[in-house]
Amino acid sequence: MCRGLFHFNLLSKAANEGLIHGARVCRSALRVSHLFFADDSILFTRVTLQECFVVTDILSTYERASGQKINFNKSEVSFSKKVTSCRRAEIRDLFGVREVVKHDKYLGLPTVIGRSKKMVFAVLKERVWKKLQGWKEKLLSRAGKEVLLKSVIQSIPTYMISLFALPEGILDDINSMCARFWWGLGGPSAKCIG
Repeated sequence: MCRGLFHFNLLSKAANEGLIHGARVCRSALRVSHLFFADDSILFTRVTLQECFVVTDILSTYERASGQKINFNKSEVSFSKKVTSCRRAEIRDLFGVREVVKHDKYLGLPTVIGRSKKMVFAVLKERVWKKLQGWKEKLLSRAGKEVLLKSVIQSIPTYMISLFALPEGILDDINSMCARFWWGLGGPSAKCIG
């Protein structure tokens, strides 16, 4: 059995049996008890000692079965605003991890998006701008520019677009930057992402 699948099955079983309760994205959504990406995991539970004991038991079972060790020095915990400082301390001590107030990003994407979406997604524009600034468009042929724009610049927003509806102005700004690069600052506009 694959080690990651073993870990997944233990958490799914605990969630199905009501031993841990995940978080809901919205009221009508199913509960999410865990998210995995490569060797990265996020676990969601209620802030009861019972649920935390279930999680520690699952983690130690995983360690014994797989021979792998959880790196608690790289692990962290965060709480909702209503959790008391006493309960926070109990759970931090139980897991032996540090507390973070807010996770700004996970896998390069914002974990919380407020009302000002343009501010959050301005990171995309910044990444595109940095890439374009590193290239010398006057030294590139049209074919070279096209390859760079299509293979590099268009791939930058792809992951974020697959998860979020981006504000229209962000893509317009990226298209404008691509056009300025293509035509050499100040030429006619052209679409590069669409």
